[in-house]
Amino acid sequence: MIILEHFFSTFGLIAYLLLLASVAILALSIERLITIFIQPRLPIKNLQAITINLKKGDSLQVENYIAKTPLLYQKWIRLILDNTQKQAEDELSLNLMQTRNHLQRPLEWLNLFAIISPMLGLLGTIWSMSHSFASISKSMTSEGMHQMITYLSEAMYATAFGITLALISMLSLYFLRQKTESYLANCELWLNKILLAATYHNSLMAKN
Repeated sequence: MIILEHFFSTFGLIAYLLLLASVAILALSIERLITIFIQPRLPIKNLQAITINLKKGDSLQVENYIAKTPLLYQKWIRLILDNTQKQAEDELSLNLMQTRNHLQRPLEWLNLFAIISPMLGLLGTIWSMSHSFASISKSMTSEGMHQMITYLSEAMYATAFGITLALISMLSLYFLRQKTESYLANCELWLNKILLAATYHNSLMAKN
């Protein structure tokens, strides 16, 4: 508690801004992590079965496996089965883009905090250094020099804190973006497989 009071008294308003940034980075990272992990898991076995049965033309089994998949994937599979190939591709592209925006748009704030945190830290250092120079201007004794050196050493804490926040923000941004891109890439892969299977089935039906 005493350390926090000293930190706030040393860096003034900048300390509160750095604390606010750290809370925002932590809260946003946790919220996005939860959002990503509550996304319905990719039902690979069901999607494999749907793809195989589409190629076989077994509509009953296709409907059976569709009913066992989460609602999000049911919606996407229905887009494939109820539209032409071109319409399905356009609809899927739009839906995946909306999902990407839902998962990744808030991550832009992490990028913003990664940029401004070092600047806030540097501003806090300058704030503290101005106090140290004001202190030494009043006294040129050895005690005054010692006090100035103490101020200068403490002034570096703000910059270090700002850089640490930026690193945490950048690492969180990279990790969360990688998780969402991996999730969306797998979704797109399996939806394309189902789309190709449906196209293959439709072409056979057209020939017959």
